[in-house]
Amino acid sequence: MADSLVLTGVKDVKKHTGTEMLLTRPKRGGDTHSVKEWWKGSDVSTCYVQCTIFDVTVGGDTCKLVLDTNMSTNVRIDHDGAFGFEFFGINEIRRGALYTSTFELIEHYVFPVISGGKVMTVTPAGAAAKPGGVPPVTIGTVTASGDTTANDGDTVTYSFTISGLASDTSGVWTSDDSNDTISGNDITFNGTGVRTVTITVTSGSASDSPATDTIDVTVS
Repeated sequence: MADSLVLTGVKDVKKHTGTEMLLTRPKRGGDTHSVKEWWKGSDVSTCYVQCTIFDVTVGGDTCKLVLDTNMSTNVRIDHDGAFGFEFFGINEIRRGALYTSTFELIEHYVFPVISGGKVMTVTPAGAAAKPGGVPPVTIGTVTASGDTTANDGDTVTYSFTISGLASDTSGVWTSDDSNDTISGNDITFNGTGVRTVTITVTSGSASDSPATDTIDVTVS
């Protein structure tokens, strides 16, 4: 344990044992920062929540630990010296998040009042990497490759690549024409016309699983 403190309310820090976590105040004044609701993603209306923010510095790197607090909050925060956190005695706090110094989301935390048990750590798709750490494991962009034209009765072999770092991927091909026959990466086209073949890539370790790509094939 490299640093530890107890936060009471939105600003009172007690039992601080180190110097890595530093409470910050908004430049506009006040005790809390207005932060976009990180757990809702980017596909919904933008809403904000009032948060306590600590700058966490290790070596030359700084991240921001963001906590959805209120005047009744009480929590002990232990920092391991490598941007890993444990939370104890959690009261009146629902969520937290870790951001880069430029407010790119790295991961977020779901506390027991929501999770119903242990603190859940969530790594969202497209997450930034922790300083000094490895990039998050993702599938990334899937690119399907293969012929876009074929003759009726042809068997065509297709393939795919990914841009991410996941090493445990598997892919399943499908066609929107139920007459086509699929065996592994081989598709036998039965009947003329245009159909869409889809590759669905899954990974047990990737945060963005599953991911897909398609190819439109004209069969004559």
